[in-house]
Amino acid sequence: MSPLVLFILIVAAAAGGMLRFAVSNSLARFWGVQFPLGTLLVNSSGALMMGMLAAWLAAFPDRAAWAQLIAVGFLGSYSTVSSFSLQTLILWQSHHYRQAVLNIGLSLGLCLSLVFAGFSLGKLIW
Repeated sequence: MSPLVLFILIVAAAAGGMLRFAVSNSLARFWGVQFPLGTLLVNSSGALMMGMLAAWLAAFPDRAAWAQLIAVGFLGSYSTVSSFSLQTLILWQSHHYRQAVLNIGLSLGLCLSLVFAGFSLGKLIW
């Protein structure tokens, strides 16, 4: 990996992580922390962007290196399975079983739906 590619990857990861932090904290301040809406929004918007990126890659296969930098760097640090997992565990351990199951169902259903929607939208655009 060249120093330039490594630098771009670092910058993309930093941008994704900072954006995730900003979105999650903003929603937590506005809606509270009873349910992890910030993580749900971040992960679902990340899934939509990943679907669009997959469509872009299908349309422009010669740009696979850029797609990987965006997917791994930006989207990899923007969306987060670890936060989702921890927040679900905390809900469960706090005896908020319905909220924990709702978080799992919404996250899985919404993220899968949005990656498909993003791919479809991306195919229309590119």
